[in-house]
Amino acid sequence: MKHLLILPLLFFSLNGYSQNYKENYKADICACLETKKNTLQTANKIFDACFAKQMTTYASLIEAEIKEEDKTQKFIVGQKIRRELHQKLKYELVYSCNAYFDIIEQKKQDVLQQYRSKKIDSTRIERLNESVAMQPHYSNYFNRGQFYYFIGDLKKAEQDVKKSIQENPLSQSHLATAQESLLLAMIYEEQKKYSEAIAIYDTINSKTINPSVALLRAIVFRKSNGYALKPKVPVENNNSTSASNSKPAEKAKNKPANTSRTRTAQTNRNRARAKKEQNRTINRAKQKPKDSTKPLRGLFKLDG
Repeated sequence: MKHLLILPLLFFSLNGYSQNYKENYKADICACLETKKNTLQTANKIFDACFAKQMTTYASLIEAEIKEEDKTQKFIVGQKIRRELHQKLKYELVYSCNAYFDIIEQKKQDVLQQYRSKKIDSTRIERLNESVAMQPHYSNYFNRGQFYYFIGDLKKAEQDVKKSIQENPLSQSHLATAQESLLLAMIYEEQKKYSEAIAIYDTINSKTINPSVALLRAIVFRKSNGYALKPKVPVENNNSTSASNSKPAEKAKNKPANTSRTRTAQTNRNRARAKKEQNRTINRAKQKPKDSTKPLRGLFKLDG
């Protein structure tokens, strides 16, 4: 009788695990993301790496769902399930995984801080103003609004992006103005107008869910509920500092007094080092400046 009771319990236990493996999968990916918070990779690459790593645990459960007998068809269905799961978890995880939110938000803030810490290019602003004055086209309003967003002038950025949407002859089509709308939503996010930003994301996703837009929405939703990125705390190691400081002192005790020959050699080395650094600075100045807006442009691209 005991054996008869064990079998149904075992069946329901396995069946329940199979049905809930997606939640377990998300939890395992989140744990993996926690270990990679301080890596230099992009948020996409970090997520992809954790998704693939945890797939080794859940691949058999995915295959168990497929009813196809033909091996080729079974493979095709299995790949489709994996793609859909990858896209879905990519934005669903933001709602529940603090580590994932932190990774995405920190990298975004790093890019913005890198750009906004530089001196404002007044010549660039003048050129953008001239373009709008000569050709008040919606694309020129957008370009200027995007630049204002990069430098942190959110009020002017909002005005230009709204004007861009207004002047676009296809403004009735939300897909035609998706790029402008996404930028406006990000401006609202920085202004803490979270409900307005969420409304834009919901409008874009009203017909078909775009994973990238859904991810941005999830981030704003978390912020609207009070979750915020924790500020970076510089790590100080007093022991290592004191130890490193004590070593030169100990060496100084045992080191004999410098002779005039030693001082001359040291002076020559310092001069050579200064000359090398000067040449390096000149070479850097001659190089073409990098486009620091490039890393942020991916935030405005929609997935195909």
